[in-house]
Amino acid sequence: MTANGVSSFAQGFTMMSIPYYFNTHNNYSYFSLCLTLITLASLFWALYAGSIIDGFNRKDVFLGTNFIGGIVILSIASLGFKEGELTNILIILVYALTMFGYVIHYPNLYAFSQELSDPKDYTKITSLIEIVGQSAVMGSAIMGTMLLEGVKNIHVPMTDIVFSLEKWKIHEIFLFDAIAYFISFLIILLIKYSPNMKLVISDEGSLYERLKTGYMYLRNNQLVALFGICSFTIFIVVYIEQFALMTPYVLNHLKEGAPVLGLTEMMYGLGALFSGVIIQTLFSKMPVLKSIILLTFATGAIFLLSSMTCAVIIFINVAFLKGFTNASSRIFRVTYLFSLIPNELAGRVNSFFNVMNTIFRLLFLSIFTLPFFMEGSNVTYAYAILAGFCFFAGVVFLIYYKQFSQLTESMTPNEDKH
Repeated sequence: MTANGVSSFAQGFTMMSIPYYFNTHNNYSYFSLCLTLITLASLFWALYAGSIIDGFNRKDVFLGTNFIGGIVILSIASLGFKEGELTNILIILVYALTMFGYVIHYPNLYAFSQELSDPKDYTKITSLIEIVGQSAVMGSAIMGTMLLEGVKNIHVPMTDIVFSLEKWKIHEIFLFDAIAYFISFLIILLIKYSPNMKLVISDEGSLYERLKTGYMYLRNNQLVALFGICSFTIFIVVYIEQFALMTPYVLNHLKEGAPVLGLTEMMYGLGALFSGVIIQTLFSKMPVLKSIILLTFATGAIFLLSSMTCAVIIFINVAFLKGFTNASSRIFRVTYLFSLIPNELAGRVNSFFNVMNTIFRLLFLSIFTLPFFMEGSNVTYAYAILAGFCFFAGVVFLIYYKQFSQLTESMTPNEDKH
């Protein structure tokens, strides 16, 4: 939890600073194109990452990804200090490395948590992951805002203290990120590795044969596959907004700057944090399926509202709701999959889910990176399209409600039978 919080803190404002950097340098179309290419590459990486998660000690996977990430980003930051600036391709490389890190980090985190936990604690564990991770996001949003624009003559309430903070250069932010990777690496070394279950390490056969095992599980459990794909809807639309649409929405549509971006990120983290704190109460009162359906339609309504308004206060407040719906749906989804999918298959099965949601993300990115959506307030059309996608997924849930309820009634036997 601590290691994840440290890395999430540094990664949070790194990933916020890069889109902001390209937008303020009038080069956002270049960034959008690179984001699409990175997402395309992650389609193949997701498959291989799942095999790594199931084929190696998961603590070692964490150690390896943190060490490699720290070395690469430290090298790029050092080059920035030497030359005084960084080329666009090196900045994109940091972004790509972090994105690829996400692809293996979170499935490995959940599989690792499942491996170390009792089934009765799955909901508690996933909730705690959200609380720690989103607390880090809130902190990174506050710091990121100060680092991106700097602050001058800020008076500390009830004191005579006045402080200023110079605007950081992009390579200075990367140095902070690299240090966080190494701190996370050292913390992970201290973890006592005592699995609660006997894990079958799947290192037999070729990569193709190992991937085929995960594919056959989903093929033989098609309702599970459809449930998993539909339950990723909220994640997909929030991902597209955070990494491709939020910056042009704030800068071009709302005509605001880094402080609004930082405040929006903070409110998003607060909503997700709120979800992690109260979700166990909600989970005990509402079945998984009903919860996800409600959250999916609510997210669609939130995106539709964003597409129809041009008010900073509304956008900041709906960020809280997006954080809540995304985190809640993730807790429900992960808890459900924990209880259903064998741990030795968790990495590969999740890799196929990642492939499917990556395909959807690629589709949306290929549309939203068109210059039309980056001009003025045209970004609001993208928000309307994502709202429609949420409503479509919600309808699919309703159509297959009876079939899906049979999958979840073992988790909430008294309510899902109705």
